Amino acid sequence: PPSHPPPPAIEARCLTVVRGDRTVLRGLGFTVRSGSITGLLGPSGCGKTTLMRAVVGTQAKVTGVLDVLGRPAGDPAVRPRIGYVTQAPSVYTDLTVRQNLDYFAAVL
Repeated sequence: PPSHPPPPAIEARCLTVVRGDRTVLRGLGFTVRSGSITGLLGPSGCGKTTLMRAVVGTQAKVTGVLDVLGRPAGDPAVRPRIGYVTQAPSVYTDLTVRQNLDYFAAVL
């Protein structure tokens, strides 16, 4: 039987994100092929972090299509297969390392 190519790692179509009264991303479309290495560059405030939050499913007010590994962004089935590291340290100092890992694994 013929094998099917894997779905794109990320596929966005008409992706729009609104934060407060500001449209941060408007009508964005792109595809990241499975197995590729991709960088995300841009000046401060252009929407890089907002895009990454949308990809991992933690960004509110997202419209359009955003699929990760063939599933909608934020789908619980995808969570074990992706990772996200923020620019600034994002840990709670009153929790142990294990508690921090458990917490972020649950919410991301």
